[in-house]
Amino acid sequence: MRGLLKKRVEQALSSSVVGRIVRHRVRGRCLILAYHGIVPDGATPAGERALFVAQRDFAAQLDLLAAAAEVVPLDRIDETGDGRPRVAITFDDAYRGAVNEGVQELAARGLPATIFVAPGRLNSHVFWWDSLAHKDLTLDGRVRHHALHALAGSDERVRAWAAAVHLPSADMLPAYAQTATRAELHTALSVPGITVGSHTWSHANLASLDAADIASEVEQPLNWLRAEFGEKAIPWIAYPYGLDSDEARRVAADALYTGGLRISGGWHKATEVSAFARPRLNVSAGLSLAGFRARMIGALPL
Repeated sequence: MRGLLKKRVEQALSSSVVGRIVRHRVRGRCLILAYHGIVPDGATPAGERALFVAQRDFAAQLDLLAAAAEVVPLDRIDETGDGRPRVAITFDDAYRGAVNEGVQELAARGLPATIFVAPGRLNSHVFWWDSLAHKDLTLDGRVRHHALHALAGSDERVRAWAAAVHLPSADMLPAYAQTATRAELHTALSVPGITVGSHTWSHANLASLDAADIASEVEQPLNWLRAEFGEKAIPWIAYPYGLDSDEARRVAADALYTGGLRISGGWHKATEVSAFARPRLNVSAGLSLAGFRARMIGALPL
């Protein structure tokens, strides 16, 4: 019953009539979208399900975005636009499904996006949260909390702990749920408008690290991405797990990044937020198209 009511409310709030009434809420503002994985059409769901948007749903969202907003490159999000709300598309983790099928959908529409890469986790890596979520489709909250805060989100430490306490895991996931290769990233970046940014070196929780480790995690990937991809690498960082700290923001600024992105929040103006604590709307697999549109037009809070 609750799900049906939610669906009806989202459908009502996504109407063009409501859009005309509330459009002042997004006028002159910008929105950065955070995606993770893309499930190719016909593929079997795997990993932590909420992180993987179906390709057909992603395509529908792109069509809606193109009609409702000015979709711009992340590094131009704060420029003066054509009067419409400005939206930038980002992907975290460089999942193969995003790098291949996701970029394919973007290329078909001529839309830009930025892929945030953890260089130390490329080449068919399976992230610990996808491995541990395989049985129950989602990651247990207690496991997540311990992994992020006691173990600093370190893939090696989490896996060692999970093995020690006999948590079930699975690394034989479909290709789309693994990370892309360097060659696949090069192919994606040959598409006009596609860029890469830093997701730290190894996808650690920066908020749980000391200053020296933060510096290593933040400085290495930007240098590597620039050496590997040249001008396609932009000086933006997406904080792993959406977690940052005063020290992480300071180090990112000192390393000459332009901005840092969290994983929560929504419409904003650059003058209202810190350059190194920019909000993003996380687009999960459970978000309906009507719910997506209602958020894009400002009818629902982000």
